[in-house]
Amino acid sequence: MKQIIRTSLFFIPIILFSAFSKMISVNPSVLDASGYVLEDDKKVEGAMVQLYQDNLIVDKLSTKKNGRFRFMLFSNSEYMIEISKPDCVKERVYISTKNEGDLADKYYFEFAVDLMKLKDFEGVDVSNLDFPTAVINYDADADEYVHDKLYSKSVRADLRRMKEEKDALKK
Repeated sequence: MKQIIRTSLFFIPIILFSAFSKMISVNPSVLDASGYVLEDDKKVEGAMVQLYQDNLIVDKLSTKKNGRFRFMLFSNSEYMIEISKPDCVKERVYISTKNEGDLADKYYFEFAVDLMKLKDFEGVDVSNLDFPTAVINYDADADEYVHDKLYSKSVRADLRRMKEEKDALKK
């Protein structure tokens, strides 16, 4: 009986250590998400770029003269990048890093955000602009992050409808 207890006391810590070290040695995949902010096709200095992870602000920065921003996003989370500037409509980009990719991979995705002036939407229902203007997901077949084309198509349709609404108000 004492031999069984000694053996158990010897092997249990080894098994626990082995299991624990496997848990902590898993490296999450990383998405290097970068982009730049434009207004009227010019790079914007001073735009506020906030990164939300699971609905909590985890990082923020103000763009420099080059209008660029960059965040490192880890796997198995949902992120929202919100870009704002006075007198412009807030833009949001949703990024899901929930994927089945190789956990040792590092991915890169770059995109531009073209800010729209608030005055261009005066008198128009802009409630759809409270939602993200772009959705980015992992595509397992391509093994990369891509824009959700169907979602982007619906956003373009909403923007077209708002422009038509604004044009109708001018008449």
